[in-house]
Amino acid sequence: IAQGIKKGMGNSIEEEKKATESGYFPIFRYNPETKEFSLDSKADFSKYTEFLDGETRYSSLANVNPEEKMDLYDKNKENAMERYKYYESLKNNK
Repeated sequence: IAQGIKKGMGNSIEEEKKATESGYFPIFRYNPETKEFSLDSKADFSKYTEFLDGETRYSSLANVNPEEKMDLYDKNKENAMERYKYYESLKNNK
């Protein structure tokens, strides 16, 4: 299954923005000299499922195995939330 964007590659910048806003792809920086970690994006996990539905690789699962779709979505979102919490903890530990 192609990892395409349902709206087409012409909308890739918009899709990247949605990935960051939903918490799917957080943006961060790390300076090894000062050991400073900076989490530069905020995550609104209420938009997570909407973001996944815009990805061909996720939305096609509904056709193949609809029972597993929501389980995968939930596990994926849970992992993203845990990862984001971890990143937040790093920014507080200077």
